[in-house]
Amino acid sequence: MIVRKAYQFKLEPTPEQARLFRQFAGATRWVYNHMLTERRAAFKAGQKTPTTNEQINQLPILKQQDETAWLKDIHSQVLQDAVLDLDDAFARFFSKQNGYPKFKKKNSTYQSFSYPQGINVNGNHVWLPKIGWVKFRRSHKPKRYREIEGTIKRATVKYKASGWYVSLNCEVDIEQPDPVDITPDNSIGIDLVTTSDGEKFTNPRHYRKLERKLKREQRKLSRKQPGSNNRLKQKQKVARLHERIANRRKDTLHKLSRQLIDENQAIFCENLNVKGMAKGNMGKSVGDAAWSELVRQLKYKAQWAGKPLLQVGRFYASSQLCSACQYQHTELAPSERRWTCPNCGVEHDRDINGAINIHTEGLKQYVAAGLSETLNACGETVRPAKRARLAEARISRL
Repeated sequence: MIVRKAYQFKLEPTPEQARLFRQFAGATRWVYNHMLTERRAAFKAGQKTPTTNEQINQLPILKQQDETAWLKDIHSQVLQDAVLDLDDAFARFFSKQNGYPKFKKKNSTYQSFSYPQGINVNGNHVWLPKIGWVKFRRSHKPKRYREIEGTIKRATVKYKASGWYVSLNCEVDIEQPDPVDITPDNSIGIDLVTTSDGEKFTNPRHYRKLERKLKREQRKLSRKQPGSNNRLKQKQKVARLHERIANRRKDTLHKLSRQLIDENQAIFCENLNVKGMAKGNMGKSVGDAAWSELVRQLKYKAQWAGKPLLQVGRFYASSQLCSACQYQHTELAPSERRWTCPNCGVEHDRDINGAINIHTEGLKQYVAAGLSETLNACGETVRPAKRARLAEARISRL
């Protein structure tokens, strides 16, 4: 099975290489804005907007003009990739995934450029066309040495508040493991950070821990004179705090998702409306938990491991159902963390009970889809899938 894996390393460029990085990123931004201006002008004039190929063919012409002759110093495929990024932005706009494409700012914290090919790695150096061999940080400890697998298909050099980074997108051929029968014992249900086994993963609340410091630095930023060097320095401080929070959160989610994939043969979770939840009073906490990012990591890691991941519908009343007798307690308030079933009298922890119900429903849907013949979480047999029943009927006629 062919999959894509990404490897990110921090670069250690020389002052000349850092200058070239800024030059390449600036040229990419200029081409993107220039082509966007051309498309907007054609649309306002009622004319046909230029296609992507037509705009790519303009790049050699721009290099011959005196005003834009500096584009000759930039790798041609880097400039072409900027036009392709604009085309992708419009495709996302027309498919209603994102808003209308915006111009890229010169003083933005995030700057980047990409190579679609021609990248080589030798030890702790990466070859970037028209820039040369650039050193990047790589662990010298054998156990922590991160090998780059597969064939490098794409490289993106981007600037963050902490410096320049390179992201290598590789195509890797991995062996598909043999399928394993899914049972209640080797699968698990997840309700946010609680599992059906009764284990609760504590939310580190990375944003909440640095919220006061972030507010203080942002207040300092608001008092700086616009356009001054002090404002740029303070802006870097705020950006580094945001990056630190994001890195800590991503590290926690990677460890958690890896643990869940390694310890279970199937995972069942709830398809929550995270965007809707983020609009409520708990918006900061919902964003800090990063539930969508956890599910995204579980999906591709489960695919690599050949393990199924199934999401239960968001309208399934997992928290209101009693996992013992399936009685639905419709009067359960959102603030009640523990409740007693009015029907059978069993006392429940709200999160653990929801995870158990998600596990039970996930197994039912998994078996109903014809993917497995197993028992549900309550220990009762599940009716075979339609395809299996038809096969049994044909065999009985023989």
